[in-house]
Amino acid sequence: MSERVRWGIMATGGIARQFANGLKESKTGELVAVGSRSDEGAKKFTDQFGGKPYGSYEDLLGDPNVDAVYIATPHHLHMQNTIDAARAGKAILCEKPFTLNALEAETALKVVDETGVFFMEAFMYRCAPQTIEIKKILRDGEIGQVLQVNSEFGFQAGKDWTNFRADGALGGGGLMDVGSYCVSFSRLAVGEEPSTHSFSGLFSDKGYDESSAGLLGFPSGAVAHFGTGIHVSLRNDARVYGETGRLFVDEPWKCSSGKLRLERHGKDPIEQEFVLTNNELYALEADAVAAFLAEKECPHMTKADTLGNMRTLDALRASAGFTFANELKS
Repeated sequence: MSERVRWGIMATGGIARQFANGLKESKTGELVAVGSRSDEGAKKFTDQFGGKPYGSYEDLLGDPNVDAVYIATPHHLHMQNTIDAARAGKAILCEKPFTLNALEAETALKVVDETGVFFMEAFMYRCAPQTIEIKKILRDGEIGQVLQVNSEFGFQAGKDWTNFRADGALGGGGLMDVGSYCVSFSRLAVGEEPSTHSFSGLFSDKGYDESSAGLLGFPSGAVAHFGTGIHVSLRNDARVYGETGRLFVDEPWKCSSGKLRLERHGKDPIEQEFVLTNNELYALEADAVAAFLAEKECPHMTKADTLGNMRTLDALRASAGFTFANELKS
């Protein structure tokens, strides 16, 4: 485990606040600085959570007391934010989805590799004990070969929502936000990259998917179906079906009250409960960065995994002719 990690948070929105609360319960991290687009925004945040306020992201990255930055800006800013942080020599934890497409991800990670800094995409659920146990169950063959994966992640935001997630030009919609979790989980559960991709749904006149579903096919023959959206309230669970059993995950994403149920042919079911507060979930993510800082990436969410997810999201969007006005194009 690394020594204390001094964190800077880039942006001051809702997810930044969740991470700041998590740092309060982290075993390794402390908040020392916050960058915003204005002095007022930064000061308002640090008055509540602590740290030194900066009225620009550049000033935050210039602080020599910051070891690592949590990038909590909107999706379309992640590529440049990551490049800037890497060139400043900061360890990087960047919110998902990492970028708007795989080309942007490859561009940013090239700089990460050149500068030799730590990088992890902030899929916090990957650092939770529940997810680590799911991976072990599946890799140990407890349900045999995985045949099907079903997952859901969606929430009901109003049609008048002014958040960037409701702006297609900026990478808005369900797929890139909460749907990216389902894609990540499907790939984790099957243990390989998909070879076929299909995506469809209800699209807003603002250029984003309101309610949508995807189907992934894998070389092994496994299939994964997922549902997502920002204007539809879903069950937000996951199920994995294998040749000799099945695994039910009541709450795969936040892990705050759900149960893990393993059912195998001819054996009694096994139930496990992995209860985490929201603060504990983000604290574990920060501690995972500290634990693998010297290795430059975390095994729970590697750079290769990030690229695999981005390429899958690209292929899903391509199947529906779904593009973002502001994404980097080759």
